[in-house]
Amino acid sequence: MSRFLATAKERLQRGLRFGQMLIHNTGPQQMAAKKATPPKTGTQPPPKSAKPPKCPGGDKDMKRKPGFFASGGQHAVLSDCPKPDGDFMRAWSAKNGRYNLILISGILAAGGSLGFALSSGALCLNWVLPEYPYTEDEMEDFEIEEERRREEKEAREERHQDAVEARELGIRRRRAKEAMEREVELMQRDMDGGITESELNELQRLAAEREAFELWEKEEIKRLEEQEKEREKIRKEKAKVRAERDKEREKKRKEKEAQLEKEEAEREKKREKARKEREKAEKEKQKEKEKAEKEAEKAKKAAGY
Repeated sequence: MSRFLATAKERLQRGLRFGQMLIHNTGPQQMAAKKATPPKTGTQPPPKSAKPPKCPGGDKDMKRKPGFFASGGQHAVLSDCPKPDGDFMRAWSAKNGRYNLILISGILAAGGSLGFALSSGALCLNWVLPEYPYTEDEMEDFEIEEERRREEKEAREERHQDAVEARELGIRRRRAKEAMEREVELMQRDMDGGITESELNELQRLAAEREAFELWEKEEIKRLEEQEKEREKIRKEKAKVRAERDKEREKKRKEKEAQLEKEEAEREKKREKARKEREKAEKEKQKEKEKAEKEAEKAKKAAGY
């Protein structure tokens, strides 16, 4: 295993050295130095009036060998990167102006199309849902169902209010009972051996609270009785209104049934009349046919057949 790792490390180092040598030999400075060195054959240098040599890749018309970059090497260097040319702000402004022109033209075209569609009536928008054509009986059933739901809601609210009031009354009665027990205890101690000034003040406060609670309890019971009477009155009025509504509805139903029976009787009369007229027409047609047959028979006899 160690021999394999040593061999791989040696190959990697050899590859790195080869790459560094290749980049060093193909760089722009090395290429320029190679071209600037005079030949060893003893030839004379070019005269001063001769044109300086062109940079590798400078002439666009010159065809490069396949696999070579503009700098002359097989590997890209910094000189092969594209160079910015011209004014950036001018190019950016021209491109942005073209994009803005396309955006504005699109918005105008969309607005014009929508305006033309609305003005020509080609686009009909239903902003609200149309009412469904319910009958009078269905609308009345809806009203009755809505009233029933409202009555159920009111009954739930009344039960909740009664529960809250009963809870409050129970709490205050329990507190009054505890205060009365404390008051009885203080009065018994006062009768036995006397009480202190603070206990006397507490006894007076408890007596005042007991009287206030008794007064509030009487008023609360009276209010609850009046409230129950008012509710009972409202229930009777609603029952009366409901009975009148049911009576009126039953009356309308009977009138409607009578009207339907009357219309059905009239239609039956019309059908009977039409049937009689049709039978009469058939009889007349049969008579004409028999008459025509008799005349034909008479004519045949007269002709000697």
